[in-house]
Amino acid sequence: MTAPPLVLQWGRERYIIKYDYKDLRDTTLGQFKEVCREVTGVPSNGMKLIFSGATMKDDKSPLAFYGIYPGALVKLIGRKEGTEKGVPVTQEEREENALIHKIDDITNEATDTLTSRMQAFLADAQLYIDQFASGGMDGVDDKALHEIKQTERKKLYESYTYVNETLMQYMLRLDGIVCSPEAEKARQRRRQAIRQLQAWMEQMDRKRDSVKQSEITISQ
Repeated sequence: MTAPPLVLQWGRERYIIKYDYKDLRDTTLGQFKEVCREVTGVPSNGMKLIFSGATMKDDKSPLAFYGIYPGALVKLIGRKEGTEKGVPVTQEEREENALIHKIDDITNEATDTLTSRMQAFLADAQLYIDQFASGGMDGVDDKALHEIKQTERKKLYESYTYVNETLMQYMLRLDGIVCSPEAEKARQRRRQAIRQLQAWMEQMDRKRDSVKQSEITISQ
């Protein structure tokens, strides 16, 4: 199973970092700061990294120590050396910044709404496969096993349907944001947001297909 990417948010910018569970156990906060420095240009000794409202401080501790999981959102506070906070100077810049703000709001809402639901579905689906495809329920009589399986299967598909339909709604909202050809930053941000939602959708589909394949294997 491919783990969902870690999302690094720096102001209005978002960066996708492909860390799986092993990476999170092996990568220290100090090492992660260097990755953040490379992608943002913010000095590692001048940045603050926040997860779940708490500032991470011990550079020697692995990311997993802070409870970070694949697909989590980590916020970075800091700015590049020698730069000042910019302000829009033209109407076009103000309009583009407003579009970027709207795109980010949708992406943040999707992340907050769906991350925990997606993680729960992936974990429950794997448990369903392990229990019903590997003989993990041996010793349970056939009737009881069938009832348990049907109940768990119904929960899984309800969860999948909710996440999938909600992702589609966010995709439609992003598609509905009209960016002029000149608003290249906004257009790029919208493409990044759509790719992120598509990656989540594909991950959900792959796990759903794994469940279906396990059921075919059982019936053979």
